[in-house]
Amino acid sequence: MRGSRRPLWRCPKCGHRFVTRNLWHSCTNHTLAEHFKGKPPALRRLFDRYLAVVRRNGPVTVIPQKSRIAFQVKVRFAGAIIRAKWIEGAMWLRRRVSDQRFHRVEAYTPRDFGHYFRISRAEDLDATLATYLAEAYAIGRREHLDSKPAAAKRSRGRRPKNVAR
Repeated sequence: MRGSRRPLWRCPKCGHRFVTRNLWHSCTNHTLAEHFKGKPPALRRLFDRYLAVVRRNGPVTVIPQKSRIAFQVKVRFAGAIIRAKWIEGAMWLRRRVSDQRFHRVEAYTPRDFGHYFRISRAEDLDATLATYLAEAYAIGRREHLDSKPAAAKRSRGRRPKNVAR
């Protein structure tokens, strides 16, 4: 199980945790309260409901950053940007999903996609979104790395010796 049992590296300056040592990051600390300053209290309640849907899958570290709030297990897999009247949600999936709730899908790699959606009312946090968030949570746990066949894990993309170049 590649990396799944190794402890996360902690930045000595900001305390954030990462799967690899010295991974680039903003190295700052912010609070949830900063994101909700001047916003309607209903928006904070909606965020708390969103987070509760995510936490149905297991423990989550909430990381308030300067411009967003990230959700992390081993890696950051979902999050939110708090707008004036809604929440801009995002999640990482290992496939492109066609669903009208996603107003933008961004390809990070041929197998990794950021899906962006708007949460403006509690009804937006439905069972279908919860299913997608469960899939993203599994990525946060790095389960996709653990499910690779053993030979693929060992080779890590290297060409076998008996294959001509």
